[in-house]
Amino acid sequence: MASNERHVIVTGASSGIGRATAVALTDQGYNVHLIGRNAERLAKVQAETRREGVQSEIYQLELTDKAAVQRVFDKIYAKTGRIDGLVNSAGIFYTTDLSDYDDQSWKDIMDVNFYGTLYPTLALLPKLINQGFGSIVNVTSVDAFDGILNYDAYAASKGAVTSLTKTLALEGAPKNVRVNAIVPGITDTEMTHERLLQNIEKYRKKVPMQCAAQASEVAKPIVFLISDDSSYITGQSLHVNGGWRLA
Repeated sequence: MASNERHVIVTGASSGIGRATAVALTDQGYNVHLIGRNAERLAKVQAETRREGVQSEIYQLELTDKAAVQRVFDKIYAKTGRIDGLVNSAGIFYTTDLSDYDDQSWKDIMDVNFYGTLYPTLALLPKLINQGFGSIVNVTSVDAFDGILNYDAYAASKGAVTSLTKTLALEGAPKNVRVNAIVPGITDTEMTHERLLQNIEKYRKKVPMQCAAQASEVAKPIVFLISDDSSYITGQSLHVNGGWRLA
C-alpha cells in the first residue's frame, strides 16, 4: 500500500446517505470499503465509485452480528494497514408508537441503528487509537434532538447514538481520534421518499429553505468531518437541516 493512500469504511453504503458519501469520498481520492446487507445494491455502488487510482471494495455484512463485524474489520485492516475513517450510516426507519408498544419493533430498530453503529466502532476504535489518528462520523437525525410522534424507537435510537458520539470523542481525543455526528433533517432518500411525499406541505412550513436535502448535500459535510480539514473538531453534532430548528 502506498503511504499516501487513504481508506474509509462506509456502512449502509448500498443506498441513501451512505451511497452518496461513498461517491463523495472517492471523488476526493479516498479508497472506500462498502458495507451493507444487499450484495446487488453494493455492486452498483461499487461501479459508481470506480475512479482511476482509487479502490472500492464491497462486503456483505449483517452489522448486528458482532463477531462477523469484528472479522470483516480485522480483514480490511490487515489488507490496508491503516484506516483513516469510518462512516456509520446504516439505519432503518419505520413507525412505532408507545401507545401500541411492540418489543420486536423496538429491538429491530435499536439493533440496527444503535448496535449497528456500536459494533463497527468497537471493531475499529482500538486500531485507530493504536495508529494514532482517525475520524469516525455517525449519522444521527434531528429527531434525536426534537423528538417525533409515531417514531419513538427511531428517535430514541438516534438519541443513543448522539450520546455515544460524545463519550467516544472523549475516549479518542488524547490519541488524535475524532468522533463526530452528522445530523440530517428531512432528506430525500429511498427510505424516506414516501414519507416526504405524504408530508411535503408540512415539511415546507417546517424547513425555512422549503425543500428536503439531497443525500449528496449531507455527504459533503461528512467528507469534511472525515478529512484533516476538520482536524480540531470532535464530539460535535453538525446539523444539516435547511434551518429546521430555526422554524
